[in-house]
Amino acid sequence: RVLDETRVVEPTDGDVLFGRGPSINRHPGNKQFRQKVLKCHSWYEQSSKIEKQTIANLLVESIKSTGHRFLEKGKDGLWHEVVHGERTKASQTFRDLS
Repeated sequence: RVLDETRVVEPTDGDVLFGRGPSINRHPGNKQFRQKVLKCHSWYEQSSKIEKQTIANLLVESIKSTGHRFLEKGKDGLWHEVVHGERTKASQTFRDLS
């Protein structure tokens, strides 16, 4: 993933956070993200590899189109926006449900 480490941001309830652990899983944006994944899961499971990438991209765009972001803590321990690699979060979330 590539982060924009030139700007520090404060997560909002609609943002999707990269990371591990209960605090990440309980974050409202991550919960909403998982709900969207659940709605598309059967479609994703029946799709080819190329189609799965498209579905993951659509999911990412559905988050961004509402003004929310994908965030990850940088080396400085502060939150930064992910500017490349958001699809990996979507794809991993689909795989975790399988």
